[in-house]
Amino acid sequence: MAKAFALKKGRIRGGMDAEETAVVVHLLTLTRDFVAPQRADTGDPLMDLIAGMGEGDRAPDQPSDPALLRLLPPAHRTDAEQAAEFRALTEHSLRQRKTRTLEAAIEALQGAEPPVVDLEVAQAQALVVALTDVRLILGERLGLRTDEDSQALHKELASALDDSEQNSPTATIHPARRQQMAYYDFLSWLQETLTLALLDQ
Repeated sequence: MAKAFALKKGRIRGGMDAEETAVVVHLLTLTRDFVAPQRADTGDPLMDLIAGMGEGDRAPDQPSDPALLRLLPPAHRTDAEQAAEFRALTEHSLRQRKTRTLEAAIEALQGAEPPVVDLEVAQAQALVVALTDVRLILGERLGLRTDEDSQALHKELASALDDSEQNSPTATIHPARRQQMAYYDFLSWLQETLTLALLDQ
């Protein structure tokens, strides 16, 4: 069972068993693959900059997937032309930055020895940021837009778990949605404990 993270001797230490760690790594990996840059870097900083400005490559379209749009939002909601220009300049580097952070978080957890998760401060910071992106995707899939939506989700999940424990035939939540809800709830708790531990520095 997972244990809350805490600051101990300059490191961030908590606990997850092997199965919990594998689930978090899996979700981080899916998110990394989802947000990864659409074009490969050339290795030449100047050429990469030019390509990022849309010269030689078509400027990227606004994502059609609502979850990806939450990760890569438009800079201007009322001016489509300005939003497109800004996306052409920044989207590739934003995808790169998110991918690197997600990879750092994955490597940190893969290097853990369950049930102990012992992280350097920089690793914990990367994990907090990476979990934000995973939760944004799950939140979009679950239709979460407001605090009220989140509160309703917690009530729905608690009711589903209670019905499950009582073998109630009234439990009507689709298994896939229930799993997404459980992931979102666990990652929210995990991120909160990491954040509190980091604030104790």
